Amino acid sequence: MKITQTAQKIKLNQVLDISVDVHKDILNFFFETKGKEYSDECNNRTTTIMKRLETYHKIALEHGMKTLRIICEPTGQYHNKLFRTARRMGFFTCFVNAESVVKFRVIETNDTGKTDTKDPKVIRTLGQLNKVITHRMIGEEYLVLRKLNKIYDGVDIAITSLRCRLDRLLIELFCDYSFKKDFLYSASGLALIEQYSCNPYRIIKAGYRDFCICMREAAPRIQQKTLQRLWEDAQSSVLNEQPDGYIEILEMHLQQLINDWLQQIRRKEAIVEKMIAVLQLLRGKDPHIPPSTPGVINDKNMARLLGETGPLGDFSNWRMLMRYAGLNIRMRQSGKYQGQNKITKRGRPLLRKVLQHIVLPLVRENCLYGQYYHRKKEIEKMPGNKAMTCVARHFLKKFYGWYKSGEAFNQQRFFFSETQYKRAA
Repeated sequence: MKITQTAQKIKLNQVLDISVDVHKDILNFFFETKGKEYSDECNNRTTTIMKRLETYHKIALEHGMKTLRIICEPTGQYHNKLFRTARRMGFFTCFVNAESVVKFRVIETNDTGKTDTKDPKVIRTLGQLNKVITHRMIGEEYLVLRKLNKIYDGVDIAITSLRCRLDRLLIELFCDYSFKKDFLYSASGLALIEQYSCNPYRIIKAGYRDFCICMREAAPRIQQKTLQRLWEDAQSSVLNEQPDGYIEILEMHLQQLINDWLQQIRRKEAIVEKMIAVLQLLRGKDPHIPPSTPGVINDKNMARLLGETGPLGDFSNWRMLMRYAGLNIRMRQSGKYQGQNKITKRGRPLLRKVLQHIVLPLVRENCLYGQYYHRKKEIEKMPGNKAMTCVARHFLKKFYGWYKSGEAFNQQRFFFSETQYKRAA
């Protein structure tokens, strides 16, 4: 016989639950007290929200309750005015899972229909069952890090998009260009753009001797064999004769894209500097935040990771952190049937993306996760993406333990439990 102790439910006898269906411009309220149901609607505007909450608070006081708890689904940005106003007025706030609302609506209303008046009642029922999600107040520094990380990710995506557009444009302008993609963004490649705009017709017109002299002045470390190869590529490309006006347009567009790329690179560097500065402020307040460790994690990735997780002290154990990241395991098993175990992907997608960026260089041979990753792939025959997910889960779990311990990084301890480590010692 298995006996499990049930969790203690939070007593909310003195709290009136206000369930809200949030839209861009409209809020639909619903609450129930002393056998009476109250439905209301107002504009999603701060002053209007304040008046409504004051009214609901008076009703709560009349019925012997002390405060309010505002419950709604997460909506990106539209719920922020409601929650900030409620917090400022001293009320509680929490979320309900949007998927839970969809599925519970059938139980609550006995049909699959959806209206703005049905949803608040469903949210109310989930609140009564205490199936709510904590609304975290993560503090100014973590809030700044989270926003900077989101901007950083947008800039990174823009840089990738610009590089793809440049590669496609280069095929038109310099059709027999034979170098790899990264060459264009090196010192030699940028010198080629600056001096000749990657235009093979201008390179041939200058002549081989003047081309070599000009390129050496712009990129002193460029090799002779590189210059020879560029010249041969240009000679081959000009045989595909194109109109001068068309070439001029391609050259102009390439310069514009390169300028945009350089601007995004400078923005990215400025964001990283700001994130590291905020990280140093956090370290002054929380000495448990691990230091930058070569071969494990640098300050930039540390700032990005903490921006997504928020204060690690908010999580009572590593399993809660896994759920927050959406890396917890979803099992499918019934009787003799055993389905595939997969991660839920119900948490923060940007946190999972940051983790993948952190562990990607660590899975190379002779790096921290080299042996662990290649054992998963070669011995356990695990697909690469699944093995990378295992690495990300392992790193997040160990990072949480590293933070909680407040000790320096110990690679020998990293892959062993406390019992195994003590036995080995």
